[in-house]
Amino acid sequence: MSNVTLKGSKEGFVVIINDGSDFEQSLEDLKALILKQNIGSIDDDVIQFTIKTGNRLLTAAQRKTVKTVFKDYPQIEIKDIISNVEDKDEVSKLLKDNKINVETGIVRSGQKLEFEGDVLFLGVLHEGAKISTTGSIYILGQVNGIVQAGYPDNTNAAIFGNLKNAAQLRIADVIEIVTEDNADKLANHQFAYIDEMHSISVDDLQDYKEIMNESRKRTG
Repeated sequence: MSNVTLKGSKEGFVVIINDGSDFEQSLEDLKALILKQNIGSIDDDVIQFTIKTGNRLLTAAQRKTVKTVFKDYPQIEIKDIISNVEDKDEVSKLLKDNKINVETGIVRSGQKLEFEGDVLFLGVLHEGAKISTTGSIYILGQVNGIVQAGYPDNTNAAIFGNLKNAAQLRIADVIEIVTEDNADKLANHQFAYIDEMHSISVDDLQDYKEIMNESRKRTG
């Protein structure tokens, strides 16, 4: 089997690097393959290639080396480098970020619970206690203390549930103190989030998807 294969598809040109081949030899074969192509002048449209590496996961240095090969030919460029496998650290981070923690206990005054990922809170959070996480928090229990989502800087996090008896809401670096004036809007079927003014707003759950999509567009 050849170390490097060129294929055309609806998505454009694809260069497949055999995942069982020697990487250095594959680079030489890649250079030879490029030279065989009928590359036009620099005034012609740029041709994009997608590099597929199968079950081989390129290191950052190897990805840089592959891109360097293409730099010698300004008429062609790499659209993407795709592998069938994922980096272990990235997968671990993804799982951690999407982890849902379930907390059912009583958190007494002076206690502080910290999590990574989203939290489903079914317990009791006393006044003077705090629950904090990097993701969003879903409140189905009773809260009288401080509820913090998106710690320390996740502005796309949100807090759901009945929060009218909470002492404070915190999302990323924004704090909302719950008082008699705003408690009524923090009842069930609402969610709190950071709006375009970087303040905490509260809206109906039925509008969650639309509002958060707009928020993610702003924050990238």
